Parts: sequence; structure tokens; C-alpha cells
Amino acid sequence: MTQRLLVVCTGNICRSPVAAAVLRQYVSDIDVTSAGLHAVVGRGIDPESAAAAQAQGIALDAHIARQFTDELGRDVDMILVMENSHRHEIMARWPHLGGKTFLLGYFEDGKEIPDPYRRGKAMHLHMVGLVVESVRHWAKQLERLK
Repeated sequence: MTQRLLVVCTGNICRSPVAAAVLRQYVSDIDVTSAGLHAVVGRGIDPESAAAAQAQGIALDAHIARQFTDELGRDVDMILVMENSHRHEIMARWPHLGGKTFLLGYFEDGKEIPDPYRRGKAMHLHMVGLVVESVRHWAKQLERLK
């Protein structure tokens, strides 16, 4: 049973905090946190990502970016990443975490969620839509595992 889930992206200021918030809305009995492989440590969520999420009715908690570590990875039951490159980096640096690391778009033929950072409002809105779609698939699967 999955009780703790970590969502990972690059900087932990756009995709992973949004995905964590959406997951919390869909699967309330799982502890969901986020981190970045190259985090902008200490920074809040990107204002354009926050606005895009809020425009789609996603409630965001206070967020402070943090760096992914081996300890964070070991302390969770599952790690969801945005891109294949994130999964490859985790597997290369922490091979023991590979078996519990999956793409957020896994159930959509391995769909990747593109990084919207500094790419304008439309890209942030697009990212949020992709995240919501992927989280819906994961929520169904996580419900089955209960």
C-alpha cells in the first residue's frame, strides 16, 4: 500500500509542487511531498505556475523548494517524475530507487510533462492541464492498491 509519495521535477518550483497539490486533492489519505533534482532551494512556487493552478481550481499550500536526496527517496513508497530524464538520473545516481520511480504520465504511454519555467502563461496552463490528466490516472491506480 502506498502511504508516502514524492513528486520530483527539476527545480521544484513549477511541475512537482503543482502535481503534489493535485494528488493531495485526488488521494487525500496519502502523504504527498515534492522535491527537485536540481532544486531552486528555498524558493516558493513560480508565480505563473501558481496562477495557472489556481485558475484551474487547484488549491496550493505554502511551498518551499527542496533538493531531492537519497534519504527523501528512501523514505517514500513511490516517486513520480515528470520526464524520462528525471527517472534516468535517479536510476543512475540512486539505483536502489529505480524500482519505485515512475513517470507521472506512465499510464498515458509514457507521456512527459514539459517544463514551463520562463516559457509564458500559456505553457504553465498547458502544464497544469497535463498534470491533472496524469494525476487522474494515478488516482485510479492508487485506489486499486488500497
